[in-house]
Amino acid sequence: MLPRRILAIAAGSLLMLAACSSSTSSSPPASAAASAPASAAASAPASAAASTAAVCSTSGDAGAVSVSIKNFTFTPAQPSAKVGQVIKFSNDDSTAHTATLDDNACGTGNINAGAANGLVFTAAGSYPFHCAIHQQMKGTITITQ
Repeated sequence: MLPRRILAIAAGSLLMLAACSSSTSSSPPASAAASAPASAAASAPASAAASTAAVCSTSGDAGAVSVSIKNFTFTPAQPSAKVGQVIKFSNDDSTAHTATLDDNACGTGNINAGAANGLVFTAAGSYPFHCAIHQQMKGTITITQ
């Protein structure tokens, strides 16, 4: 009776291991995954490609364009800047906020009350954004050459 139990446990363990290892083989090869976004971006219109590429980074530098965050609102909600200019988000609310691109390509991170952080873009385009903490807060950044 004991050998049957051991055999049953061993067989069950082998089945679990086989199930775990087969799940990794169902994912596409790295080359297929890497080529899919490239082909999708190549067929997308230029404005959509700029929006999904969303080339931006954070900056603590003084902003050429200022956006105030107060009463759970971005003011202005439609800021415009040129490539390379810093858009400074100043939090004048009593709680933390973010300015995060809708495609999550980049964002300011948490900006605590009384603090500021900026974004600088390297490509022209239209970039919808929101506060990742308070989803109802929205706007669109326009970047020109």
